[in-house]
Amino acid sequence: MRFSGLTARHGPLTTGQANMVRCMLTDPPEHMNYRVVRAVQPGTTLAVLTEAVLRLVTRHESLRTTFHDGLQRVLAAGEVTVEVHDTGASPAGPEDAGTRESDLAEEVARRLQGTRFALGTEIPLRVAVITSGGVPRQVVLVTTHSAMDAAGLAVLLTEWDELLLGKPLAPVTAPQPLDVVAAERTPAGLRRAESALRHWERHLRTVPRSTLTVPVDGETDWLLPRLRVRSVPAAGALGRISARTGASPSAAVLAALAVLAGVRARQRTVVVLSISANRFRPELREYVGPLAQDALIPVDTGADGFDAVLRGARSATMTAYQNSRFDADALIRIMEDVQRERGLFFARDIVFNDMSVPGRGPRAVRAGEDVHSVWLPPAVLPTRTSLWVHRTHGELDVTLWADPRCLPRDDALALGEGIARLLIEAGDRDVPRAELTALTGVVPVPRDDGWLPVDGCWVHLPEVGRLTADALARLTGGDGTAPAAETAVVAEADERLGHRLVCFTTAATTPAALHSACLGLLPGRMSAMTPHHYVVCAAAPAPGAPWQDLPRVTEGSGR
Repeated sequence: MRFSGLTARHGPLTTGQANMVRCMLTDPPEHMNYRVVRAVQPGTTLAVLTEAVLRLVTRHESLRTTFHDGLQRVLAAGEVTVEVHDTGASPAGPEDAGTRESDLAEEVARRLQGTRFALGTEIPLRVAVITSGGVPRQVVLVTTHSAMDAAGLAVLLTEWDELLLGKPLAPVTAPQPLDVVAAERTPAGLRRAESALRHWERHLRTVPRSTLTVPVDGETDWLLPRLRVRSVPAAGALGRISARTGASPSAAVLAALAVLAGVRARQRTVVVLSISANRFRPELREYVGPLAQDALIPVDTGADGFDAVLRGARSATMTAYQNSRFDADALIRIMEDVQRERGLFFARDIVFNDMSVPGRGPRAVRAGEDVHSVWLPPAVLPTRTSLWVHRTHGELDVTLWADPRCLPRDDALALGEGIARLLIEAGDRDVPRAELTALTGVVPVPRDDGWLPVDGCWVHLPEVGRLTADALARLTGGDGTAPAAETAVVAEADERLGHRLVCFTTAATTPAALHSACLGLLPGRMSAMTPHHYVVCAAAPAPGAPWQDLPRVTEGSGR
């Protein structure tokens, strides 16, 4: 199916496009691609469906845009492939025909979603129609984050439904992506982006690099268990909390997540990355393109009562959302600089995604239960923990995604249900922090003597030792003929950092080379940090003797 006769355009990428294009090249396609399955009303023909697809492609430039080395090209002509798959059953046939249609639609949707889009040659829209006896029954739409975020997808699906109902669509008044580029490059747009980068850098230099800090190495396959938690009383409590504190229901749920994560981690500052829709300006409300980016929210959870934590979270959230549109390339450079200077890798381990729509009514929940939870099938999401908020009005409905290596199922259950239980109680009073464990079942994670507070982070000293040993092995290689180097990491009291980590080694290396090797192995090591200082010694000390007293060949920070 071809489209033609449109206007070809080209230019730079928006900040949202650049961010998503980068993610699409590395993150699992199951996470980066949206899939939607829609039932087809009786009497809808294949011609009607293909015409609706063409209307959407011609209305929205994002659906006919390809990407080439930092540039976007809007196609004036091209092709949209519409796959047709028939169940082989008559529409008026067996009673299980509907099940066969749904199963086939799900199979096709998984295949189309699980295949990466070819950004330079493929338009970001895949379509399949499921038929029975040649009659359309379901349609599968697959698009991707480079074309739109969740809010943009909602706009697109609303238009799709209206087209199939035969309703006329209003003219497009929202900007197209290249129009957004022009706005971002005005003096005001550049100032906002620079302010956002300053916000991120200021906090990245001081906040803990992780909250779910456990001795876990390496990357997971990101197939995470999911816990769905629902509660009608919690939704009612959110209204009372908002009336008492002035905070929104969304901020209250975020604060509950943060304070309970802080209890578990024994950590006062909890960093939450909240996905911001960035649609604050009226002209962007109907924009079909990617605007959503992370907002960095440091939440101080150390107050004695939940109300104070919530008020602080509300203020931090508002500031973070105002600083959530930025040049992702510039932010990565800042992260790399801070990583080298602080010797730590910033973990995206608590993500908050509020997808609720105000005004949605309640759903039925199991009678007699204040909080109801159920485990859903695992799904792909590249983060350690994420809370998705589906609704807050009439019923609190959330899904907690949790890497079991960081948050085992029993702990995830306590955290997910604990958020609802805390909100129910906070609807009637300011809940003291001292009562949170008894109320929710969230208990502090055990930490032995090997755990130390370093630069605002929990660090496991044996894991730092293993990091340096692995880094030296990578540096020196070794053919087995030379004696192995001896290495030790020592923690020294430090007024500013809490503890200062010093690595002593007899290896033939330099502080700069060893620091770089440690940095290269940091991603995925949630409980480690690079040493702050490196000392190369000519020989190891006698058993029981301190390394600090040995003659030094060379030393330095490596930073």
